[in-house]
Amino acid sequence: MKSNRGVLLLSAFFITLSLLSCIELRAQYRISIEIKNNNDSMIIIGNYYLKGTYALDTAYLKKGKFVFEKKNKTFDPGIYFFANSKGKYCEFMIDKQQKFSFITDEKDWASNMKVIDSKTNELYFKYMEDNAQFTNKANAIQGKKAELGDQEYNKRMKEIRLQSDTLKENFIKNNPDHLLSKVLQATKDIILPTPKNVYNIDGSLDSNSMKLETYNYYLSHYFDNMDLKCDGLLRTPASVFYTYYNNYWDEAMKFQTRDSIFSYACYWIEKSRGSKLMFKFLVHDITERYLKSKVLGYDEVYIKMIKKYYASGDATWMSPTDLDREVARANKWENLMIGKTLPDLYCPDTNNVIHNIYGLNTKYKLLIFWSYDCGHCATELPKFFEFYKKYKDVYNLEVMAFNSGNDLNEWKSSFIKKGLTWLNVNGLVSNYDWHDYLDIETTPFVLLLDKDNKIIAKKINGDNIENFIKYYDEGKLKF
Repeated sequence: MKSNRGVLLLSAFFITLSLLSCIELRAQYRISIEIKNNNDSMIIIGNYYLKGTYALDTAYLKKGKFVFEKKNKTFDPGIYFFANSKGKYCEFMIDKQQKFSFITDEKDWASNMKVIDSKTNELYFKYMEDNAQFTNKANAIQGKKAELGDQEYNKRMKEIRLQSDTLKENFIKNNPDHLLSKVLQATKDIILPTPKNVYNIDGSLDSNSMKLETYNYYLSHYFDNMDLKCDGLLRTPASVFYTYYNNYWDEAMKFQTRDSIFSYACYWIEKSRGSKLMFKFLVHDITERYLKSKVLGYDEVYIKMIKKYYASGDATWMSPTDLDREVARANKWENLMIGKTLPDLYCPDTNNVIHNIYGLNTKYKLLIFWSYDCGHCATELPKFFEFYKKYKDVYNLEVMAFNSGNDLNEWKSSFIKKGLTWLNVNGLVSNYDWHDYLDIETTPFVLLLDKDNKIIAKKINGDNIENFIKYYDEGKLKF
């Protein structure tokens, strides 16, 4: 990638300077902007990043120019802009060449732009100038729509669109490595193939299978027009990359299984391998996305991401301490993946009679870890108890509630006062440190097990438990 090559060249350059010890360190970026007939005393440079815009540097008018300069900083590739305090702005592009000048006029910054020492921006502004002609033609025709009539209007607009598309395709063809080419290509729609006819046994068309074929194609080709090795796409307006990217995970992948999500995540991440910034973004974003997901079982994606990309050493941007912390957390969470068997847990009740999870001979086992001084527990436990009273016989279910508070008298007084007549045990005395094993950060912490002590659900709340167990028991929930 260009960015890596640029880093290597800069490294060699600085080594040379160090050896010679006679050349002053020069600016790594220097952008000079001269605006004729200008009335501003200050302008800023900013950029786009994902869904936001950010101010990066400020320059004040000196000798008729605004000069942005830093001796110890470079800009990452992307679309940038300079703007005044009134909100007027002009976009430009930054790649490895970061010392150049702009000369323009206050009347129209973009259309009067002259570029010095930046081939990237020469091509960018020439394209924008040429494409503006088509925009002006389209605006003129729109003003005459009633006069032209629908047929003539549509004909002329189609011609303009074709001319604009030709300009775009020629630019991409002639400048394949230009960031603008990557942007133009990225905003193209995916062309979905016509699905092959699939027939049922009775000879009728199987429309569901045809739709599934189209959907699977869409998922596996969603980013085909986006060069995932292009770091500059991260610093473009949200509509170019971020909105499109976010839609994939939030909408297109919404109903996919955990295995499918992880498989597609790896597929797209591997296409970015070798890039400096995009690989880091994809790995970090997808990992965090499923760490924070509220969908039951999706934390498995997070666990697999940590093992594949963090524990393996690919996450070079993280400190060893932070890396060890993430891997340790993922290892703990792996104990709680849906379908995992929970180790048997022994704890005494108020009469010091030992009870254990495996000793509950019921179809379902609801484990609740709570504390008498927990406000959220005070709200949630009555909900679980109402569910327990109503459905314990319907679903052949038992509850085992574990105390995590230090004061045993307070614990006993609390569950008696609340009328919690299910099996209450003292979690402070147990055969293993369940608090550490389950990585419990807040209470109440709830696990639902089947008769074989495999985890069915976790962190479920009192408002959802009834519907969850109903649908699960009816076989309508699959994990």
